[in-house]
Amino acid sequence: MEKSSNGKLPFRIKLGYGSAEGAGSSSWNLIYIFLLYFLTDAVGINPALAGSILMIATLWDAFTDPFIGIISDNLKSQRGRRRPFLLIAALPFGITLWLLFTDFHLGFAYHVAMVVLFFTFFTMMNVPYQALGAEMTQDYNERMSLVTFRSWWMQVFTLASASLPMVFVQVFGEALGSISAGWSAMAAVFGAISILLILLTWRTTRGYELFPENTGFKLRDIYDVIRQNRTFRYTLGIWTFSIIALNFVVSTALYFFTYVMGFGESMTGMAFGVLIAASLIYLPIIDYVAKKKSKRIAFIIFAAFWGVLSVVLGLTITGPEDSTIFWIGLVTSGAVSACMVYQLGWAMIPDVTEVDELMSGQRREGLYFGVMAFIQKIASALAFQVIGIIMAWVGYQPAVTQTPETLLGIRMLMYEAPVLFLIIAIVIAYFLPMTRDKHQALCEILKLKKEKKEYDITPIKDLF
Repeated sequence: MEKSSNGKLPFRIKLGYGSAEGAGSSSWNLIYIFLLYFLTDAVGINPALAGSILMIATLWDAFTDPFIGIISDNLKSQRGRRRPFLLIAALPFGITLWLLFTDFHLGFAYHVAMVVLFFTFFTMMNVPYQALGAEMTQDYNERMSLVTFRSWWMQVFTLASASLPMVFVQVFGEALGSISAGWSAMAAVFGAISILLILLTWRTTRGYELFPENTGFKLRDIYDVIRQNRTFRYTLGIWTFSIIALNFVVSTALYFFTYVMGFGESMTGMAFGVLIAASLIYLPIIDYVAKKKSKRIAFIIFAAFWGVLSVVLGLTITGPEDSTIFWIGLVTSGAVSACMVYQLGWAMIPDVTEVDELMSGQRREGLYFGVMAFIQKIASALAFQVIGIIMAWVGYQPAVTQTPETLLGIRMLMYEAPVLFLIIAIVIAYFLPMTRDKHQALCEILKLKKEKKEYDITPIKDLF
């Protein structure tokens, strides 16, 4: 055990912990940036039906999240509660990612089956992985630091998974004789890398597990954590609405680049590359503001920045003739949106688990991360379905010149639609009761409670 008494983590541990996020983020981006396009333009599935595949997948993922979290909370193992899931899920995670982008000409049912299988193993890896981070340190700022390392991995592999797939598809497609084979080979590469990244986290985090003695579960706990934990309800709202806003951008971006800006494969890859490379610049800035002010204030500042610029860009970008404004927007509003939602959301969620520990006497990180993922993905599934329906409604047809009405619809999905959800998230963040001082006071009270000493919850009563 290498844990320090003050909750600080060594550099190599934080770096190694983040690697599994490379697998999660690259696969997530492959699915939510490219799968809809793959299904409509490569497989030939109707846009509304393709949107249904994503909705089914996301709903399945959502419903399994709380249960995997609960199982990991209650697992009794010499290797901890979370790490065994990483080891079990690593290989099938990579294999099913490859199969998801492999077209055996089996139609709609095949792609539904593959996406359900993939998300089963994605959840087995991702929920325990996120809960592990909350266990590794209970220090407010150190959690922000750990999440920033995780975010670096996210952005690097988001850069790779956003900018390289279309290049790989073209190169492998030419080498193997078909675009379909190119998609399959591209996914095989990312699948193999994902396996290695998950195993790296599994190995690096050894010795940083918690072994709580008091664990248990009742089915109504899934509902009670929302009803009884006021801080969690606010955090849940911030996370969910900001994720929906980001989903509109991510799912529409490829269509926007291709049809509004007129980009080919190489320029599309370049646009994604510039976006993610620019977002790396904002990671330390967001980290600094969150530590200096608070996670809540940082969220309000950067969400407002994203929203205001998004409105301006939506009104000024109409096509390739506005490329200068597009590139400026990409490295400002786009780059901030690409990192701030996850970086700040991931850092806020662990703090609510100490509120629950004071109320319940249990460490239930898995339950909380599972419920967060469940609510997020239910909302996201509906968002993806809405996007697919709107795309069909505005007359989108693959691989043809789009009508002005269709282009307007794509522009609004890209820029205006996310702002509605950002406004809601900002309002909720303004009223979030958790602060750095209150979290520190909460941890002190927990310490007194464990030592069976008297304590006063008056300074933090609004957290409950």
